[in-house]
Amino acid sequence: MPERQHLPRSARLLTGAQFANVFAARRNRGNELFRIHYAPAQHARLGMAVSRRVSPRAVVRNRVRRQIRESFRLWRGRLEPLDYVVVARSAAASADRHTLRTTLEQLWQRFSDNS
Repeated sequence: MPERQHLPRSARLLTGAQFANVFAARRNRGNELFRIHYAPAQHARLGMAVSRRVSPRAVVRNRVRRQIRESFRLWRGRLEPLDYVVVARSAAASADRHTLRTTLEQLWQRFSDNS
C-alpha cells in the first residue's frame, strides 16, 4: 500500500496568534480568486481563510479549502520559508477545480525559490 501523503501539522498555522502575526506583517499578493498574506518564518506553513462571504454553503467552502491545501502540499518544497495565509475571494466559489488549481499555481510561482 502506498504511503499516505498529507500536510503535516508542522506545516500549518494553528493559532490565532500565528494568523495575527502574518496579517500584522501587511505583505500580500493576489489575483482575482485569492489573496496570499505572508510573513517571514523558518519553513513554509499554510493558513487558510475561506469565509461565508465566499459561499454560505459549507460544501463549497470545503471544496475551496481542499484545493488550497493540496496545491500547497505539492508546492511546499519549492516555496520560500514564509508563513502563508490564503484568503479566498467570493469568485472562488464559482470557479471549477482546474481554475482554482491553476490560479493557485500562478501565485505559488511568485514565492518559488526558482523565480
